[in-house]
Amino acid sequence: MESERRDVKPQESNRGKLKTALRVMGPFLAGIGFASISGSVLMAIRMPHSLWGFACSLVFLFVSTFSLFRKEQPSGSSQLLWFALWLCLIPLYFLRAQIWVPVAGATLFAIYFWRHLKSTGRSYPFMSAGCLLAGVLSLQVPWPNEQRCLLTLVGVGATASLQGLWIIFRYLQGHRPVNLLEPAEPSSKSSDKQLISFMHLVFGKIEHIQLHSPALEQRIRTRYQSEIYQLTGLGFDYQFSDGEAFSLFRLALLLPALIVFMMWCKREVMDVHGGTKILTAYSIFMSKNKTTFVHPNPFGVKYYTSFQDGTMLVSRNYGDKDGVGPTVMANPCKGASIADTWAKHQERLAELEAGGKRVNRQTSFQAYAEISHKETAAW
Repeated sequence: MESERRDVKPQESNRGKLKTALRVMGPFLAGIGFASISGSVLMAIRMPHSLWGFACSLVFLFVSTFSLFRKEQPSGSSQLLWFALWLCLIPLYFLRAQIWVPVAGATLFAIYFWRHLKSTGRSYPFMSAGCLLAGVLSLQVPWPNEQRCLLTLVGVGATASLQGLWIIFRYLQGHRPVNLLEPAEPSSKSSDKQLISFMHLVFGKIEHIQLHSPALEQRIRTRYQSEIYQLTGLGFDYQFSDGEAFSLFRLALLLPALIVFMMWCKREVMDVHGGTKILTAYSIFMSKNKTTFVHPNPFGVKYYTSFQDGTMLVSRNYGDKDGVGPTVMANPCKGASIADTWAKHQERLAELEAGGKRVNRQTSFQAYAEISHKETAAW
């Protein structure tokens, strides 16, 4: 048994070294791969009989094969940010004959690198500056504009690979390896924060508007008929209708339009408010003892209780958020029924009150809006 254990330790050590090497070389190889695939297309156009295009294709094939050994998976916010980048690049593809497109594409990559690195707590200004420089310099090359666009993409990849070389050099000097493609310390909590931050960037400020439209309220009751029936059976009373609104002009960014379409597919109650805002409408209920708001939505239900010291307790039967923060105490009840979630919320509330916390029994719409904003900010 001892000899078997001695054999395992070197194997685990070698595996760890391989994983570290893959992480350190990741940004460099990603940049080379991106530059090579753009370069192979460019070479096929400029020099159709040259072996350089074939060489670029081989490099891309090698990098793609090498990337199969990478085990890290990007966070949800990273994937969404990458998806948003390519969604914005789609209209540029159809406008690629325009002289300004190479600079516009380079600017999108610069914003992507800046935003992604900021969300992971790193600072590599060379990445964004290099992308912008690639776009500007491509305009100085006397080629058709479609080829300038490809040249810009080659420059973006070259910028990433140069930054990757710097990371490798720093690692060889003894610094901790850094992976530009992943969060520095991946965790569900940091991933949630990045995702919420990105959603704020896409939609702007989300406003809460109290609704007084009988037609809209009837649509809400029809959509959430089952949830409302269960909540009233638990002793909750209808309090008011809330509209979460954002600017209609955000739809021009394409990604908000796609998300709104997905919300519509989930049968969310939506409307245009004042001709300038899109809102999603919900009914908000209050418990008989005036301690807890409840917000039924397409994912489940969410219970809010606010305390006089500024903290709040949130229980919901969907999602994975857990733990206790400085202002929001999360009480996850994933997969529980509406009644079971309310029971668990009451149990946790009784524990907090026994510990000295006092419930803030304000029941106005403004009080609810402040609670909702506070919960979002705490993410």
